[in-house]
Amino acid sequence: MRKIVEELKKFFLRNNVKIFGIAKAALLQNEPLGYRPSDMLASAKSILCLGIPVPKGIFKCQERSEWMYWRAANIFYRNIDAVLMRACSMIEEKGEIAVPVYGCFPYDIKGKGDFWGYLSLVRMGEAVGIGKIGKNGLLFNSSFGPRLILGGIVTTAKLPSIAWPNKDENGCPQECFACQEQCPVHAVDRSGKVDRVVCIKYSSRSPLFSNMMKTSQMTPQDIQMINHLTAVDDHSMYRCIKCVSVCPYI
Repeated sequence: MRKIVEELKKFFLRNNVKIFGIAKAALLQNEPLGYRPSDMLASAKSILCLGIPVPKGIFKCQERSEWMYWRAANIFYRNIDAVLMRACSMIEEKGEIAVPVYGCFPYDIKGKGDFWGYLSLVRMGEAVGIGKIGKNGLLFNSSFGPRLILGGIVTTAKLPSIAWPNKDENGCPQECFACQEQCPVHAVDRSGKVDRVVCIKYSSRSPLFSNMMKTSQMTPQDIQMINHLTAVDDHSMYRCIKCVSVCPYI
């Protein structure tokens, strides 16, 4: 299996993937029921998480940085999803099964404004050793801070555990509270808890989805379907990226 890891590494480098790691799927077995690797793939043996850094200029742009990030995210999510699909195919060419964990959607809607990915990519990133969950709830990497867009894979292949390139990931510096102090809606508090519902309600907008919600009655299943069709990618807008743009380590 080390040969496939080397093939994946070369493939990732050709596609701007600066960092990736592999770990045993069992490391995430304590995640909530329905959101574990074994819930996605019953015979899961390994998880892989990779990251592509958004250029820091997107966050440091003096004007309209939210619009700039909106466009960057649309491009990067499509790119990372395409990379995941090809990487899964490469693993399956070796006789195994591999399932992509896409960079953004689809996801479950647990309540108003409460979105759950099928697997937590930040927890995957921490489990494979490419970073630690930071004070703003994002994966913090020693080279790129919290500006990585992540994707993952769950596979039956028993792959060797690695973190590439090898890093000693210590997470956010203990003395830094920039994201907590400058969150405009206080969704990131000093205890380290992130209120993601408050964050999402403030930081993103989807005019089309909001309009449809006002004009018709829908079941929860309808809402989830319409949300994916009208509230992601080009159909939504980011209003706030403050917790990343103020980070002195991006």
